[in-house]
Amino acid sequence: MGESAELEQLLKNIQSGLKKYSIKELKDGIVSYFNKNDDKTLEINTILNVVSEHFDTTIATLKQKNVHGELHDAKQICYCIMNFQLGLSTRYIAERIFGYSVHTNVHRGIMRYKNANMELKPDREFVEKYELLKKQCIDKFKKK
Repeated sequence: MGESAELEQLLKNIQSGLKKYSIKELKDGIVSYFNKNDDKTLEINTILNVVSEHFDTTIATLKQKNVHGELHDAKQICYCIMNFQLGLSTRYIAERIFGYSVHTNVHRGIMRYKNANMELKPDREFVEKYELLKKQCIDKFKKK
């Protein structure tokens, strides 16, 4: 089958899917299919466990939308580890793990790490906690 024929078949399949499902349902189905092939649930749960233990909280509290202070730092560390170590997208982390409708918070958390100024105490402490927890997560990944 030629490339144009494959493209034509793909578009027909999408058209058939849109007759049965909404755009969001079709998108979610496609994303779900691709994520099955690369399921990282075990690693995600490990990261959430390690971070929640370090910050002496529960995973449910960590996943709450409006947290402040150290819990906010804990969430941002989760975002960074999931993005850098597991290669998960900001959208995936936001929607599938933390239940956000937009991925802005996750992006901000990752940018906080990338733009950290090591001369500022809060940034330095954040990066140090990230490095410590990243190492703990990697050690646990190796054991499994």
